[in-house]
Amino acid sequence: MSDSSAKRQKVGEGWNVRCGERAMGIRNPIREIMDTIAGKGNKDKKMISLAQGDPTMYPHLRPNNVMIRALTDVLQSGENNGYQPSQGNAECRNAIAELYSPKCRPPLKGSDVFMTLGCSEALSHCVAALGFRGSNMLLPRPGFPLCQVLGDYHGVAVRYYELLPNQGWEIDIASLRAGIDENTCLILINNPSNPCGTVYSQTHLEKVLAVAEETRVPVVADEVYSKMSFGKPPYIACAEVTSKVPILSVCAISKRWLAPGWRLGWVTLHDADDAFKKAGVYDALLKMCQVSLGPPGPIQAAIPSILRETTDAWYEGVLADLQESAEVCVQRGRSIPGLEVASEPQGAMYLMVRIVPGALRDIDGSVKFAGELLAEETVAVLPGECFEAPGFFRVVFAAPASALEEAWDRIEGFCKRRYLGATEKA
Repeated sequence: MSDSSAKRQKVGEGWNVRCGERAMGIRNPIREIMDTIAGKGNKDKKMISLAQGDPTMYPHLRPNNVMIRALTDVLQSGENNGYQPSQGNAECRNAIAELYSPKCRPPLKGSDVFMTLGCSEALSHCVAALGFRGSNMLLPRPGFPLCQVLGDYHGVAVRYYELLPNQGWEIDIASLRAGIDENTCLILINNPSNPCGTVYSQTHLEKVLAVAEETRVPVVADEVYSKMSFGKPPYIACAEVTSKVPILSVCAISKRWLAPGWRLGWVTLHDADDAFKKAGVYDALLKMCQVSLGPPGPIQAAIPSILRETTDAWYEGVLADLQESAEVCVQRGRSIPGLEVASEPQGAMYLMVRIVPGALRDIDGSVKFAGELLAEETVAVLPGECFEAPGFFRVVFAAPASALEEAWDRIEGFCKRRYLGATEKA
């Protein structure tokens, strides 16, 4: 009997079922941490969640009537119910190419756009397409943990560059440069930022992309919060800053259009020196799209009308609501003993709040803070460990101002009960 045969179970001894190493190796930091504190809220108080990055949790933020009508019209037409081209519906891709063509580069064509099942799959396709054996990729810290999960799954080592909390969470250029070597396959830039709410200025992006140009490393731009900015500086896409760096930009209708459950995203290729074409990235992305066959046909078919007919007034109304909520969070976060807001959010729907070390009794980190806050006040926040940022917690400010005020009232009560005054700390 051969060694391979000997290792197999004999007939009748059980099924030859073994889990794949890649699947078993997946770790989702957010779920691991939140599952340890799930169900521990105070049952006498209604849950208020500031943890989930879903803009539709409250009724004031919903897809607009143009979106609903466009999708309804497609469904009633009886068309687009079949399989779509793997890379996506041609009219849908052309509409996205038109909207996202940067001024400093040749206009995008529909062939430069690949449709995906949300932004998560778009990011996965990018890592799969650019990652090679022995490669590494650079991610921001703090940053959204999905990218670490994708690196582990696709066999791409993860390195981090630092964001500077007291400088508007700008990228530490020195740490970015230090992390790059001959095996670095991509630099991921998230702008506007989850979890920090940062919106980078053109000047700062020019410095960051100059490093990419100098080291010849392509950029994956996570721009799912594209144009969701309400402060200064205004949002600018990475591809608008330079024509010399090859950029894969990922986006979706989940955030700006308030439809995460529609699961429609895309990758746009902003090539430079035909680097992506020569390397076969277009072909690689097509092969990835051929696995899932992309998002639902009716939603793709509705996109041209959605992009063409959604009014500026609707976008501006959404941003006004988010800005009002952000201002509530900043004001309240800065007024509560034991907490600090180092940098105000300028976009997206998040801010990071620092827990002053040693300021709160029996709180030795943000996981303990989040767990105790949930247990006593039934307010859910995500601890900074989810984002490689211990000592902070993330707040989602997509809730209306009234709901946020109640949440912050509870957070304030919790912190005041735990606060160690100057005498007690001494």
